[in-house]
Amino acid sequence: MKTAVIIAEYNPFHNGHMRHIQATREAGYDRIIAVMSGNVVQRGDVAVCDMGFRARTAVANGVDLVLELPMPYSLSSAEDFSRAGVSILSRLGCVDALSFGSECGDIERLQACADAIDNINPAEIKALMSEGFTYPQANAKLLGNDILSGANNVLAIEYIRKLKNTGITPFTVQRNISHDSLEFADTVSAMKIREMLRAGEDISDFVPEVPEDLAFIENAEQLILSLAAFQDSDNPRIKKYAMQASTLDELYSLVKTKNITHAKVRREVLQAALGIKTGETATEPPYARILAANATGIEILGEIKKNGSISVSTSLAELSKLSPLAARNAELTERASKLWHFARAEQGSYHSEFSRRFEEDK
Repeated sequence: MKTAVIIAEYNPFHNGHMRHIQATREAGYDRIIAVMSGNVVQRGDVAVCDMGFRARTAVANGVDLVLELPMPYSLSSAEDFSRAGVSILSRLGCVDALSFGSECGDIERLQACADAIDNINPAEIKALMSEGFTYPQANAKLLGNDILSGANNVLAIEYIRKLKNTGITPFTVQRNISHDSLEFADTVSAMKIREMLRAGEDISDFVPEVPEDLAFIENAEQLILSLAAFQDSDNPRIKKYAMQASTLDELYSLVKTKNITHAKVRREVLQAALGIKTGETATEPPYARILAANATGIEILGEIKKNGSISVSTSLAELSKLSPLAARNAELTERASKLWHFARAEQGSYHSEFSRRFEEDK
């Protein structure tokens, strides 16, 4: 039995994700684990639907086991996001491959790019960024090709770099649409689906299950502005301009500088609001919370508990007791879910992550 991991956000889970899972199985991987972001995601946004719904939908459509990529790692740069995901899968004790989508679809080309980036002098990157290039633009200029123009290529290359010396095989599936495409095709991007949900449009042709409990960051923007204004941040421009901005888009515009990407600005604003400090993603994730599993997934969990070197549980309260780092990660997960609650289109009562067990989720 060969096992592949997919590091994902499933924001929301759609037909393209099912295609990725099918292609991974067709490549000979019998069992699939997803390491999935929680209620705050890497692009600097709240997830459009709750992590429990996304995890259950993934298991209903081809994934055997879903584990959470905890905070603050889910709200971090491509480098830190990939490092944390690979750290988890490399400690499960049963993983043969990491499967990921890419615009390129050519594992040898991606591998060559990863090797080339490893050989770039950091001083050259720093010099280009001082001239106004973003980090990806600086790398692309030094590499002399446009492979880093694809958001999924960037993550794919980071995955390959982090997989070195793990014994885990990188495997890629070519995307048939770009990461942030707003065009219609046989499948559409998660960004397009989120736009349709925001507009109240029918997405049933593009997803296996339509989410009903939705969240959009603009519903919580006054809360985020307030938190950012009163908390110290590693980017002092955020606190400075949070009192001046009336919307998040305005704050993003005021904070952005030429050599910082829009995604980095969005992440930094949410990191400031949630009280996340520089360096908190440098350590390995201390645990992996179980979000959903089928019968095969339960068998995999047995192998993880026997052969793995990372703690897994459905209970965040139990996981938080492992260490001070685990307690901190759990607290940030709770903060992120509270923020997600305030971003809901229809707010109900809040249920703490510390009392939530996903096998009982309805």
